[in-house]
Amino acid sequence: MRLKTYTAKTMKAAMARVREELGPDAVIINIDQGKRVGGVRITAAYEGTLRKRPAPRTPKPEPSPAATGGRKAKPRPPQAFDMADLTAVMSHQGIPYDMAMRLQTAATSVEADSLADALSVALETCFTFEPLTAHRDRPLMLVGPPGAGKTVSAAKIAAEAVMNGEDVRIITTDIIKSTGLEQLEKFAHLMNQRVETAASPRELKAVLRTARAGKGKPDLVIIDTCGINPYAVEELEEFAHFVREANAEPVLVLPAGLDPMESADIAEIFASMGARRMIATRLDTARRFAGILTAAQAGRLSLAGLGRSPYVAQQLESATPLLLARILAALPRAKTRIHARKRAAQ
Repeated sequence: MRLKTYTAKTMKAAMARVREELGPDAVIINIDQGKRVGGVRITAAYEGTLRKRPAPRTPKPEPSPAATGGRKAKPRPPQAFDMADLTAVMSHQGIPYDMAMRLQTAATSVEADSLADALSVALETCFTFEPLTAHRDRPLMLVGPPGAGKTVSAAKIAAEAVMNGEDVRIITTDIIKSTGLEQLEKFAHLMNQRVETAASPRELKAVLRTARAGKGKPDLVIIDTCGINPYAVEELEEFAHFVREANAEPVLVLPAGLDPMESADIAEIFASMGARRMIATRLDTARRFAGILTAAQAGRLSLAGLGRSPYVAQQLESATPLLLARILAALPRAKTRIHARKRAAQ
């Protein structure tokens, strides 16, 4: 397989050059935009020799009524967006080839008014979405690797529930790292709540069985946990004890921007431990979100929430196909990156 680079002033012109020499089945490896590359630069892969001019295409004859059982073949839905834009999104996000092909097939199978609408349909076809407000019959235990944003997510979920008039119970097993407990207690104090602690699975079971003075069964129980190394068997075994003793639903919290394959491995491990839903955090500090999709696919996880701010006042957003599609389709502007570099140099 060989690589060839094409440069043009616009995405449409660059893609036209790719199709002219390599045909419609060319594999797009990378897309760069901005003044430093002279507009748009596309790197594509091909096998064999280049063709100087596109081979003339003979239009396929319309199938006869007899061949289609008397029915006319359905025409392909017209698209209101340029296919080059869809290709650019897949390339920029670093979405693996097989997944990109499935999304592209689904996105082009319907008539859509915009790229985001087409991607929304594709995401709804290929993934499942389930908000955190559903299935609260068990405690929600936020789990994931260290630094994923579990404590902030727990505070955000609790804050939204309190604002909705719900009775919330907040428990943490993360008492080894004092800063984590202090952070959660500070958040809870602002909501007129208190944080209960449990250092072991047995203590957690006892805390959950203990009724709070003057209060009945809470509407929502949130359990924050310490970071778990998904590749350490001892930590996974202890995590399994916590889940079993609490009879809780583990919800994976995973930051955006991780390597897609690494995200897939982590999600698959936590899914084997009982996770069925996932919260993607730190979307505000990342520009490529393929890891969210590969994690959801590998672990067969439903996307539940999206975190785009480190501040508790800005709540987790319910993950929906349209919201995620708009995030994926919003490629960073070249001018924004250039201005950021200039400000950093000053």
